Amino acid sequence: MGNNLVPLYYAIVKHFMDGRQDCAAGVVDALAPDYGNYKMLTMKDVEEALATAKENGILDEAKCDLDSNGELVVYYRVTDFGKDMISRYI
Repeated sequence: MGNNLVPLYYAIVKHFMDGRQDCAAGVVDALAPDYGNYKMLTMKDVEEALATAKENGILDEAKCDLDSNGELVVYYRVTDFGKDMISRYI
């Protein structure tokens, strides 16, 4: 695309480096200004990226809530291992 943006998956995990807890919708909203034209910046794809990061030990579930439609919303936060990996490689 001719820009200086990191790959979307990296941007998703870097979003958590300041210690924030966030859900897929929050990640989509936060990244939309820079990545809004990416086909993979969808709720489904971000939820999959977050679940993958959790399985790889980068993120951990922080809490779960129900949204206004009664749907489960999972919030994530970066793990100590994740902070180390992100700092080293991204």
